[in-house]
Amino acid sequence: MRFRASSLALVLLLFAFAASAQTTLAVQKVADGIWAAQPDRGANVGWFLYGDGVVAVDSGGDLATAKEVLRQIGVTTGGKPVRYLILTHAHADHSTGARAFVAAGAQVICQENAAPTVLPYITQASKDPADPLSGKRLSATLMTVSERLILFDGRHRADVQWLGPAHTTGDLVVLLPNEKVLFAGDLALNGRLPDLHLPEADAEAWMKALTRLAGAPVEKMVPGHGLIGPKTGLADSLAYIRSLHEIVVKLVRSGIAENFVEIRLREPDNKIPNVPMSDAHLKNALAVYRREKDKATSPAATPSRAPASLTPSGKTPS
Repeated sequence: MRFRASSLALVLLLFAFAASAQTTLAVQKVADGIWAAQPDRGANVGWFLYGDGVVAVDSGGDLATAKEVLRQIGVTTGGKPVRYLILTHAHADHSTGARAFVAAGAQVICQENAAPTVLPYITQASKDPADPLSGKRLSATLMTVSERLILFDGRHRADVQWLGPAHTTGDLVVLLPNEKVLFAGDLALNGRLPDLHLPEADAEAWMKALTRLAGAPVEKMVPGHGLIGPKTGLADSLAYIRSLHEIVVKLVRSGIAENFVEIRLREPDNKIPNVPMSDAHLKNALAVYRREKDKATSPAATPSRAPASLTPSGKTPS
């Protein structure tokens, strides 16, 4: 699910319920100065030391989670303030808590394609007493990333990069090259299928993004969802998307009608190892099928310039 401008009022109305809800966080130290947590609802979150403060990655899927994340940031960092909040994308399970971070003084950073969704949300006026920005004169602004942003304080370095459209058109990843830790957002998940059925998801572009990411110096990963630590989701997510795309393209080229896709997916030749038939798998297959059918009947678009791959030095390969 993702935010749209028309849903902002509804989201703000839900704050009253979220504020009274209890939330728990399974916080773990990923490396020196780096932490991550799995809320009991919503997406994973993380934070790391930067200068005299903290950079947070994603805000939680509701107000109660965001408040608990901010509390845990204070506990783990000795009360350091959150200077920046990086949103890996604008989906609600990652960004709903952003208003709590703005109220705490954080500067929000997102990819420029996510800005039209994020900015109206964090600047929406509210009189709800449960909303941390209720009654405040809002001058919240966004820092947006076109392709790459480097945060460097002389000791800590963070490479914030857009690798092209994938899960959405505005996904960011955050690489800490010195510690070899990657905050992957929903580009790579551990123990869960990528969501190819969502409106902006693009299987071909997603494969390209993960291929570029494969060369990054990563030893530990904080995925958008799933177990924190293992980097296996990078290869697993790419393998799944590639296999499903190949299967669906074959079905489209053979002229299979959409209502026969599920039947064909169950055939032995079209099964993906360790991926059982499930609603999520079928939804992904049907979404890719529809996009491939649209591509087959639409004029070819002029390819855009691909963003550079992540490199340890931060330099763009020649």
